[in-house]
Amino acid sequence: MKSSPGVSMHWFRKGLRLRDNPALLQALELAGGKGGVYPVYILDGDCYQLLHSSALRANFLVECLADLDKNLRERGSRLYVASGDPVEVLPELWTKFGITHMTHEGDETGEPYAKERDAKVRALAKEKDVDVRVCNSETLFPLGSGYVSKVGNNFEKVPGTMSAFQVVFGKMGQVPDAKPAPKADEFPSDQDHSKYDGDMMPPRSPMDMPWPRNVPKKEVTPLWGPKDCKNLTPIVRGGESEALAVLRQTTKRPAYVASFEKPKTSCTSTSGASTTALSPYMSMGCLSPRTVWHALTEASERAPASVPKSKPPVSLHGQLLWRDFNNLIAHATNVRNPGTWGLMEGNHYCRHIPWGDDDALLEAWKKGETGYPWIDACMAQLRTEGWIHHLGRHAVACFLTRGDLWQSWEKGQLHFEEELLDADYALNGFNWLWLSCSGFFYQYFRCYSPVAFQKKNDKNGEYIRKWLPQLKKLPGKYIYEPWKAPAGVLKDAGIALGKDYPEPIVDHQVSKQNMEKMSFAYDLHKEKQAELATAAKKSSGTKRKGGTQKKSPGKKKKAT
Repeated sequence: MKSSPGVSMHWFRKGLRLRDNPALLQALELAGGKGGVYPVYILDGDCYQLLHSSALRANFLVECLADLDKNLRERGSRLYVASGDPVEVLPELWTKFGITHMTHEGDETGEPYAKERDAKVRALAKEKDVDVRVCNSETLFPLGSGYVSKVGNNFEKVPGTMSAFQVVFGKMGQVPDAKPAPKADEFPSDQDHSKYDGDMMPPRSPMDMPWPRNVPKKEVTPLWGPKDCKNLTPIVRGGESEALAVLRQTTKRPAYVASFEKPKTSCTSTSGASTTALSPYMSMGCLSPRTVWHALTEASERAPASVPKSKPPVSLHGQLLWRDFNNLIAHATNVRNPGTWGLMEGNHYCRHIPWGDDDALLEAWKKGETGYPWIDACMAQLRTEGWIHHLGRHAVACFLTRGDLWQSWEKGQLHFEEELLDADYALNGFNWLWLSCSGFFYQYFRCYSPVAFQKKNDKNGEYIRKWLPQLKKLPGKYIYEPWKAPAGVLKDAGIALGKDYPEPIVDHQVSKQNMEKMSFAYDLHKEKQAELATAAKKSSGTKRKGGTQKKSPGKKKKAT
């Protein structure tokens, strides 16, 4: 490895923050205060953050990069933004800036594109004599050298349930402290950025984002234009500064933090999120999990003794444990069979279920035109704000898959990737496996009713009235089931079913048939697992027998 001082580059990818960014701090250390430090972000149309991205989600990234640039400029530095394939762009920038060292946050999930990209970059760096350093700070503890190491590097022992994960987590020790953001005097004082004024500036609009490189534009999903970038109303705005502000607002309520139980939060709120709304910042790396962990701990300690303290997995700390657990499962899946996380085929944790393939049903679900107001209202909020309460996500996912439409969870996963501000490779895949009863959760007979479940939480349907204004004049008696309203009631509400609002695309009674399909699929899975176990046992027995013959050929001859 080269000694410092040198000219270092920090390649921002997902960790779009200054606070608790070990890789950025290492870039500064390698420069020794005398070399140069170039913070770089590459707009890559093939990366997870942009490959399938709505205008709303792309705009969130724009805001994150603008805030990152602002925070760097306050310290006498700036963000350099390029566009293209990092495998081609980075070597050009190494030459342009005279780079000797490069740092970046690691991606331990094994996401296929990131894994291939990083391997190519490392090989090129070796050729160009650029020393690459990687820091893992995306989770509370590293996945490979942390959790997997704790189970003896045996992937058969990687915990497959939250309770088992909590046992492993309990053996990890104290969560490391979050590192402070670097101060201005930690950046090279004599580095002149003025010669690049106006060059490599951050994007100002989603329209500045590149499209995927190897997909014809007409086949890109979702496809959007300038009109889609106007009057955007996300649940939160992007950037580390906004993230820290939301975190501060959360921790100003010690009793709320200490007693938080996620299942008890409201899924009917019409005035912002009833939860912390920190997830978009976590997915983009504007906040590190360690920063959040310690902020929650400090707030909980300030709560009055009379406040009942919640515990993982339902507490706020528990949400961070779920996040690490999901990342670990994605990591383990891709180590076992590379690139299979987020897929049904080849995924160690996924049961094979013969889902249907009906584009009309899928499109109706995506557009919020199923004829079931609660489902459609959730999809309208997703499209408008890039977010839905977790119970809303549960309902729409169940409706698409095992509940009503019998469509593949992979297609639902892709749509959430496109629309959610908090879209995350590991978490999105895990949640869809769980909610479709394809993995981790197997009580398929527990099915969300698209009518009854929400009716008990929001009897008058205020949430529906907000997101489906065409139904706002319907009496509460019919707001969840407009097809049951008498013609006169519909007329008074100004609704013509099939015109102003669709008829139901499926009868919810089909869920009973779908439960039978799930039962059959589960039985087939058990049979296949039994066959595999028998085959493995026979194979093991054959190997042992062969091994004995090799070790003692004389005994075999004598016996003959």
